[in-house]
Amino acid sequence: MRVLALADKRPPVDPAKMATQMGVDAVFCLGDLDRAWIEPLMSLRVPRYGVHGNHDPDHVLRELEIEDLHLRRTQIGGGITVAGFEGCVKYREGATHQYTQKEACKLARKLPAADVLLCHCPPLGINDDPEDAAHIGFEGLRDWVDEHEPRHLLHGHTHPLPGRRVSTYGNTKIHWIWGAKVLDLR
Repeated sequence: MRVLALADKRPPVDPAKMATQMGVDAVFCLGDLDRAWIEPLMSLRVPRYGVHGNHDPDHVLRELEIEDLHLRRTQIGGGITVAGFEGCVKYREGATHQYTQKEACKLARKLPAADVLLCHCPPLGINDDPEDAAHIGFEGLRDWVDEHEPRHLLHGHTHPLPGRRVSTYGNTKIHWIWGAKVLDLR
């Protein structure tokens, strides 16, 4: 299954054109994508799935006809299951799509097992920055990955330091997305 994954940064080219040229089977939106950047995705005839980032308005996925997978699982081509977890660790009062570690742990226990996990913020210790309150990973997602061992985990949100970027965790392939990337998920 070939997918176009988008997160945090304006893609270098129109993402709908990129998806068409690369022959993707699905599009995954991992949050903090300006509406103007991803609006062209509505023209595609491939499924679009996503989770909100910490800077996204509540309604953006629904308005752009992107299926919100937060705490949900769906099956896509080839029988692959995909689940999602939105937002990041709470660093500001009153903000949307932000959770305390305790809240995220409770929510993550409700997240169904899946072959692929889409998340905005990564699990604790995986491409996160424990020195930066806004970019620390979720403890609950780390526990979820330990228990369910998805084949792939896709995330945005953080800025891993050179030489410290993690591409595997146990049997899980980790895909850090910044901008746009086409991936073959097997």
